[in-house]
Amino acid sequence: MPRHILIADGPAQPDPQDIDQFWERAKNPYPGLGDTYQVRSLGIDADTTTEILGYIKTREKVATFSLPWVIDANHFPYPEPGIPIVLCDYVGTPHLIVRLTEVRETTFGEIGYAESSLDGPPVQDPDVWIPLHRQYWNGLLAAYGRECTDEMPVLIEPFDYIGEII
Repeated sequence: MPRHILIADGPAQPDPQDIDQFWERAKNPYPGLGDTYQVRSLGIDADTTTEILGYIKTREKVATFSLPWVIDANHFPYPEPGIPIVLCDYVGTPHLIVRLTEVRETTFGEIGYAESSLDGPPVQDPDVWIPLHRQYWNGLLAAYGRECTDEMPVLIEPFDYIGEII
């Protein structure tokens, strides 16, 4: 059985059985993916998630972002370059696979255009990206008794789009 890691940086945790079935379907059109991968859920609502998945397919969104505080609190392994990521929609249904090309750490206060421009077109401007992510991450971090600060570590994870599995 494949090894999968559920990273709780999205709104819904996918069903592990759905992920296993998705991964098995992915191996045929994309041989060489391996057995180790991570899973991410995206978006702030269903419509936004559909839009985000579209930007990934058109390669307008070329990175994802993770919080070491969440990874540490859940004892998840850190992402590494080369690891495939299964991307799920708002309700946890898997759709796409990307492969991380790099993982670099910064702080929330150091996020500028070079970082935000890797995200989808509506939020590439730091004046949009920063308040949106601060609000979103504050909601996520509340469960851990934390809040988004300028000193908070953030992982920037550029990726290559692999494909969609239907």
